Amino acid sequence: MTSSKSSKSGNKDGEKWPQILVAFIATIAVFATGLHVGWSAPSLPQLFSDEYPFDVSAEEGSYITIIGNLGAFFGSFIGNFILDKIGRRLCTILIAVPQIISFLAIILSYQIMELLYVGRFIGGLAEGMVNTIIIIYVGEIAEPSIRGILGVMTGIAWYFGILFANIVGSYLSIRTTAGIFIAFPVLFVVLFWRMPESPYYLLMKKKDEEAERVLKFLLRKSNVNDDLTKLQVDVDRQMSETGTFKDIFTIESNRRAFFVTVGARFFQLTTGVAAMNFYIQILLKEATQSIAPHVGASIVLLIQLVMTVLNVFVVDRWGRKPLFLVSIMGCFVNLVLQMIFFILKEHTSVDTSVVDWFPLVMMMVLISVYSLGLGSVVSVLTSEMFSASIKAKLICMVNGSFSLLTLAVTKYYQATADGFGLTVPFSSFVALTFVGILFFYYLVPETKGKTLEQIQQKLKGDRKEKKLKNVT
Repeated sequence: MTSSKSSKSGNKDGEKWPQILVAFIATIAVFATGLHVGWSAPSLPQLFSDEYPFDVSAEEGSYITIIGNLGAFFGSFIGNFILDKIGRRLCTILIAVPQIISFLAIILSYQIMELLYVGRFIGGLAEGMVNTIIIIYVGEIAEPSIRGILGVMTGIAWYFGILFANIVGSYLSIRTTAGIFIAFPVLFVVLFWRMPESPYYLLMKKKDEEAERVLKFLLRKSNVNDDLTKLQVDVDRQMSETGTFKDIFTIESNRRAFFVTVGARFFQLTTGVAAMNFYIQILLKEATQSIAPHVGASIVLLIQLVMTVLNVFVVDRWGRKPLFLVSIMGCFVNLVLQMIFFILKEHTSVDTSVVDWFPLVMMMVLISVYSLGLGSVVSVLTSEMFSASIKAKLICMVNGSFSLLTLAVTKYYQATADGFGLTVPFSSFVALTFVGILFFYYLVPETKGKTLEQIQQKLKGDRKEKKLKNVT
């Protein structure tokens, strides 16, 4: 959208800063969820030490870590249930409630240890709501030309939260850390309170005048008649579909979108990065003595954040699919090298102490290539793939599946690493990541620069073309 001469109010038509501002404030909620996700890495060593007033076993620690994923599963469905009933804006504000309760429960766990489970589960509810609500909200307030950039912003906030949790949690007690973390959902509510509703949602609810006002703000245009008409046509066409859970599997475009996004989320996990983030300090302690675990973890997470920031400059220039392929192929090569290292260390007499630095360096490289595409661009793809009539339900299903898969992969990593050594989980990650390369190459469509309606038509059109070819 090009800028024209200044309007009477002194603002230029077609400016994008309001969309960036709204998305940035929304990502404070994502940052707070990153604190929840990153909490485990620095906190588990404290839970296993004398610093925490109760004795916590390794098995209990694993369940304290993964119970948040169970909460995220239910949080995804809560987000779906309320999203189209009360609107994107109010749903987004409500995310702060379980975030605050979660950190309060962690503080009170110094009196009642079981509150750790409660706090982690409730924090997971907020995580599921974030993954369902925020990506829909940001995707709907953004123009196609910057939708990828704003989607990556959510990834930046997520990883910045994980890094911040690792740094603060490594030097302060669990109770003090949780007290600091409460400030961020409170700040989010204060700043987001005056942000606008999604114009998509307003048109879904036939609030045309309010949708026009929101578009004028988001686009900084004095006349949005053409934009409003086009958006209304897109929403009406998408809302003409029934939008039931059954439609996820009976309508071919929905079925394909669901398969692609769940597959992308699954192969995100099979690189092992999500599981490693939960156990990063313990993993580094077991794998190398070349650096203090909390310092190594902070370096690795900082690299993850920096690489995610770089996505801002390439996601709408290079496209989604090239980034996915470069990212997952880089992960595959890296995991093969790590697998070989752990085989030599755990199953042969080869002295690997001379290259004790290898696991740390390889983890840095793995995080770098993962963050280039898989780390945040999968969320961008998820925000783009679904029709308005079914979007909330589909993203709910995708994120619910992702939460259960994260729980399973994280528990698998912990159980196999503790029971058989690091060779077993890394070998599994190598095999599955190779399958992921084929998946992204053959099955994932390119969505760069397309409107949400154009993406829907592509999902329908690709299948129609194949049918016509089969007939002829």
